[in-house]
Amino acid sequence: MTTRSRRKIVCQCGHQGLLTLSENDQPFSSLWEQYGLDGFEGGSITITNYADMPKDVLAALKPKCPQCGETGNVSYA
Repeated sequence: MTTRSRRKIVCQCGHQGLLTLSENDQPFSSLWEQYGLDGFEGGSITITNYADMPKDVLAALKPKCPQCGETGNVSYA
């Protein structure tokens, strides 16, 4: 089964969006987590090994604000 969660994020200009997470929570199966953005432009990340987990997932996604056009001015709300 896949568990999905969202966390609010906000740009310094006030624009809000979400950091989305889908993860495999099935016992005795391989690990995977997929992160993406909703309301911001940017990439997505799929992680299959905790050693590959970036220190800051939000920074690794490089969110770009569609309102002000700035990249990297997004933080957790």
